[in-house]
Amino acid sequence: MGGALFVVFAGGVGATAVVVDRADRAPGVPDWALPASDRKTADADADAPAQAGKSGSELGRMLIPYGTDGYSRGPDIDGFGTDADLTGDQVVALRRESLRGLPDDERRKLEKGLGKERIKGMAMRSYSSTDDAPVSNAAAASAFTVQIALSRMESTRTVRRISEFRVALFDSVGILRKGPEVKGHKDARCFLGPDEKDEKLDMMVCSAYRGDVLVDVVAESPKPMNAKGVALLLSEQLDRIGASGESV
Repeated sequence: MGGALFVVFAGGVGATAVVVDRADRAPGVPDWALPASDRKTADADADAPAQAGKSGSELGRMLIPYGTDGYSRGPDIDGFGTDADLTGDQVVALRRESLRGLPDDERRKLEKGLGKERIKGMAMRSYSSTDDAPVSNAAAASAFTVQIALSRMESTRTVRRISEFRVALFDSVGILRKGPEVKGHKDARCFLGPDEKDEKLDMMVCSAYRGDVLVDVVAESPKPMNAKGVALLLSEQLDRIGASGESV
């Protein structure tokens, strides 16, 4: 799932429906590796202490710092680098752009839903699961990349509604596989991508929330996906956000 599409997915209900609709039609990617532009950055991170990244907002400070448990910078999120803050207006604009090309009736229906969600802001960060992935073929073979987005909505009710909608939608698609449980967070749900024999990559998406903060995760790796590792990272991320949606 490309970075721009990840931003769309992380925004809310309407765009999630578009992502699911396209899931079984998106072309597979033949190979997986950190882009060359990210390798020098990852090398530097390997010897560095945990870093907050560039996201300086309150949401950004909630994201797991680079260097934690060996996680380093992952591939760029298209157009945003490895981590970034977005205003609510920026997220809505990106999502409206993503709806272009849909039939008019469907596009108008989804655009109408955008105004109801009232997202206040988003912070996102991309990770590589191991510092050694850029320099070791063996490490790269078992590594995964993760993109995490925290979105602050206008109320806990809105956050819960969006997360529950996504879970129901993913359940109903039929092509996604049930993912692992997230320790300590029964409301968090994860799904693995379709099990296609000819596809070399695996994907996992998760939706969760704490207070008024929606938490979205998209992970990619060569098969098989380290699903439990991704779930542990999500659990750690949720632990960093208090029940009221504040940093802990």
